Amino acid sequence: MKFDITYPTVEKRRLKRNKFLHIVRWPVLFAAVICPVLNLITGGDAWSIIVLMALYMTWTLILSPDLVEYNRISQFIKATICTCVLLSLINMFLSSGWWAMEVVPIVSFCGLVVSGILFFTDLERQKQNMLPMLLLIFFAIIGSIIGLSLWHEESRWALAVMGVFAVSLLFACIVTLGAEFLRELRRRFHTK
Repeated sequence: MKFDITYPTVEKRRLKRNKFLHIVRWPVLFAAVICPVLNLITGGDAWSIIVLMALYMTWTLILSPDLVEYNRISQFIKATICTCVLLSLINMFLSSGWWAMEVVPIVSFCGLVVSGILFFTDLERQKQNMLPMLLLIFFAIIGSIIGLSLWHEESRWALAVMGVFAVSLLFACIVTLGAEFLRELRRRFHTK
């Protein structure tokens, strides 16, 4: 008996994308190396850290997104977390001030709202994508607790709203999924 082994044909669009990524990879790597060197030579603020984070965001979100966790909830949460990190870096290295303590919780709150809407509008398909949303909820709760305990200014409302909404979203997930909530968690952390 003779077996005929055939492979699927590679799409033309995919070949063009691979060529494009191969070409774009070198300028991105060059910029990732030259920016810190220029920043060290010229001195001043550490603007190269912000450039490196922006390059990372562009590469992982637009040019070469994840193939394993490529779903709408995971990609949106990844964009939210990267945006929060970029805003925090801008606040730390370029314009230190109080504004990150208000802007980052607002961006996180918006990320929680949109991921909750994406999760609950297509619950049957999206419950397998619950882990990224739970991680965002967990980080929002921890960030809210730490921010409220360390930040003693008058404008702490954004941290409080983010924390309350994160707890509410977690509670809504637990109530909606019921026993399936624990079953999905076991599936995500299954080691066998």
